Amino acid sequence: MTNKIIIVRTKKCRKSDVMLRFLRENNIPHEVKFVETDPEAKRLWGKFNLKASPGIIIGEKTFNPYELVKNCRVQQPEKTKALFLKYLSEEETEYANW
Repeated sequence: MTNKIIIVRTKKCRKSDVMLRFLRENNIPHEVKFVETDPEAKRLWGKFNLKASPGIIIGEKTFNPYELVKNCRVQQPEKTKALFLKYLSEEETEYANW
């Protein structure tokens, strides 16, 4: 896989907890960075102009956590998994309406 998922989060974010549980349960590789303690997380937050936790970054693409997680659960698990795996395996694609 050429890209990796980076989750940029705050310490007390429930959406981040939900997303991380989803990634672990689906064996999707990822890295977690905490905004409060990690200078790289702060840099990514600014670079990608993230507005909410978790910031979900794959390569140079970001994904809106509010489209993926609602009411403390991943809304469309199979579609979300397929989306992440697609972006992990491709260098450049377009984030289309899915």
